[in-house]
Amino acid sequence: MTSENKRCILLLQGPLSKYYARTAHHLEELGAKTLKVHFCGSDVHDWEQTETIHFSEPAENWALFLEALIVAHGVTDILLHGDRRYYHKVAIGVAKRLDVTIIATELGYLRPDWMTVEYGGCSALSHFPQNKQELMELDTQQAEDTSAVLYPGSYKQIVLQELGFTLYNAVHARKFPHYHNHRTESRVQVYGGWLKARLQAKTRKQEADVIWDQLQQSGTPYYLFALQLNGDFQIRDHSPFASIYEAIEKVIASFAKNAPEKTLLLFKSHPLEYRFKELSRAIVQASRKHGVEERTQLIHGQTIKALAEPSLGMLTINSSAGIEALEYGVPTCCILPTIYDMEGLTHQGDWETFWHSATPPEPDVYRKFIDALKTTIQVRGSLYNAAGLEAAAKGTAEKILSTSYAEQRLKRVEPPRMEKARKMGVTYDYFM
Repeated sequence: MTSENKRCILLLQGPLSKYYARTAHHLEELGAKTLKVHFCGSDVHDWEQTETIHFSEPAENWALFLEALIVAHGVTDILLHGDRRYYHKVAIGVAKRLDVTIIATELGYLRPDWMTVEYGGCSALSHFPQNKQELMELDTQQAEDTSAVLYPGSYKQIVLQELGFTLYNAVHARKFPHYHNHRTESRVQVYGGWLKARLQAKTRKQEADVIWDQLQQSGTPYYLFALQLNGDFQIRDHSPFASIYEAIEKVIASFAKNAPEKTLLLFKSHPLEYRFKELSRAIVQASRKHGVEERTQLIHGQTIKALAEPSLGMLTINSSAGIEALEYGVPTCCILPTIYDMEGLTHQGDWETFWHSATPPEPDVYRKFIDALKTTIQVRGSLYNAAGLEAAAKGTAEKILSTSYAEQRLKRVEPPRMEKARKMGVTYDYFM
């Protein structure tokens, strides 16, 4: 741990919780100066510290506003949650020009007890090693067994935090008349969808149990495709796909052309999904188009473990669900570069060749990968549990001020996954 009293850390938007407020508290206790920008009413509600700045101007003024703020306060680091939000994308570009360090947080690559704290950005913007040899040569101690959940959360807590976001934004709307919300869908639509999904949960589970029993009894070999939410930034910004529906069509086309004839493609919906009709329609239409209507199936239920372990392999666009599949020794293919996409873990050829050449992960590489994650860019804790939130905030502050992060600030190299991302159609304007 360094004792750099010269560090001035500017906090932008955090997740829907007191996580950033508590992180700032611990940063101050460790000798760093902190500064917070509020963009909306939810930011105001979630803050506990004293020194804040309101950005209430039109979004197009944000870059100049931020530049002036960095210069005036001697900002050395910017902490932000979700590097694809509008204000955060602009901030990363400004930081790059002014030689300011970006540290991004996200929900953990390991679930459910972890938070991600990364230098530079997440997903294809991550600086975590992509090369197998580099990973195996990392000086990391074997991490303790952390399979037990220390900080259990609840669906209720997730919903309450989301409802609070809408409520407090409405209460303080006059203070932030130009707020650029990173949500793309109407909250009425989303909340209505969630409620409907909860009311139908028992029926969906029964349907999933029937589908799963039939699949087991038939003995049909199958591949699993773990779907992601259509509004997820992993789809919107970290992929070239216009929507999850476009990705579904391309995967079905590849399956129809390349997969063994007597195999099935099983789609698993995301646990928070509510657009069941849209998903079903997209799969049926694409299956008919490519002549495999009898060889595709959508299931709304069961766990990754239950579905992936007996499968021929699992495909994902860039979801952290792939790490879970690797844990169970399942051959896994990432359509797009992500944190765990490397030799020894995932399929490394053209993803369309996966259907015939799926190979399981190497156990020693997987163990090293998990150890490296836990000791470098993961912090134990949770947003959905009071004790877990405090643990995450304290660990995040310590991580930010650690020696390894201080060293990262001096490197300023391009993320190792950028070249592969570009080739696959994923670009970021400040890395062009």
